[in-house]
Amino acid sequence: MALEGTIKDFGLPDIFQLIGLQRKTGLLTLKNDKENVTVTFENGMVVMADSSSKRLEDRLGNVLVKQGKLGKERLEESLQTQRATLQRLGHILVTNNYITAKDLKDALQVQVSQIVFKVFRWRDGEYHFAPTDAVDYDRENFVPMSADFILMEGIRMVDEWPIIEKKIPSMDIVFRVVVDPSMIEVGSAEEGDEAFPEGRRFGAASSNKVRLTPDEERIYRKVDGTRTVQSIIDGTGAGEFEVCRTLFDLLNRSIISTVGRGAPREIAPGRTETAVSTTPALLAALVVLAIAAAGVAARLDSPFAVGGIPPFLKGSYTLLLEGVSHVRLERLDRAVVAYYLAHGTVPRTLEDLSLQGFVDRSFLKDPWARPYHYALTQNGYLLNAVDDGGKTAPGTEIERALPPEKP
Repeated sequence: MALEGTIKDFGLPDIFQLIGLQRKTGLLTLKNDKENVTVTFENGMVVMADSSSKRLEDRLGNVLVKQGKLGKERLEESLQTQRATLQRLGHILVTNNYITAKDLKDALQVQVSQIVFKVFRWRDGEYHFAPTDAVDYDRENFVPMSADFILMEGIRMVDEWPIIEKKIPSMDIVFRVVVDPSMIEVGSAEEGDEAFPEGRRFGAASSNKVRLTPDEERIYRKVDGTRTVQSIIDGTGAGEFEVCRTLFDLLNRSIISTVGRGAPREIAPGRTETAVSTTPALLAALVVLAIAAAGVAARLDSPFAVGGIPPFLKGSYTLLLEGVSHVRLERLDRAVVAYYLAHGTVPRTLEDLSLQGFVDRSFLKDPWARPYHYALTQNGYLLNAVDDGGKTAPGTEIERALPPEKP
């Protein structure tokens, strides 16, 4: 199965889904005007990823250095050995006891997933999948990632990044601590999550204390008024999305605040920080208004989901739901095309897409719980949303003609 085209015509979620469903082995090459990314699949699982902008092993070595797990001298020595022997950098580092096997496995997992998830944010580009009989990757130190996992995480990131980027527009933002470290209390990541989803984020075991999960506390400790977001990402070894989402949450809770870009602003002696200290509360209030609209339409398990909506936001809320409906329609459209590429024919009903894993059941209805209309045409299909009267909702009609099935 050779698969190629543009990302605008056939989205990355559908490409990963198709390769995963058919358990294909091969190389998926993705190109845009800035970089080339190669994702390696084995039996539908992601086993490696690399980028032209910065090789995986270069990225791996630099991150280990920034985490303090590897010295620069030892990295240079290992890179020289690699050039002479053509061995994998990770193998050299572990063999020489410069890092542990666990350090390598954790770093590889984060670095490969970072490369893969980054392409989900591309808005244009080209893709080409070339099947192969076998692929080469570090089988000893890398745990293959399923296409389903990539899809769930990738789509979640695409949904939530626009919200995060309103507060963290670039990786050179610097934050400072607002809540004194002595007021921080570390609790279990699982404690109270299921019964009280917000308990993990706002609850505290004792009065006047702020509870953080171990992962949140680890990122909080890196905030010092000088480190940029990118420095915190490199220093924790966690993924870009997870770090930014945690910083977003800490910012909204007024546990940290923005200092500036690249380097902290200095405050002249004798001047107070009244304007700075009151800013987080004001910004948090504005964010609450934005999230109140966006969160209702999000999945219930989204970290930004909220309940209810103020009356003065109902007009914006309706517009938001209409936007969600359009997104679901486009997702269904891509799923039908993916089904066609896999089976050589379009599905009889939208239910078939869900039964075979091409799309989640939640996408079969609009935000008002009205099923989308789907009908076969002479050479393709028609897809649209409907209003309360069962009529086609204006501006939602998608009619696609597909090439006839190959003999």
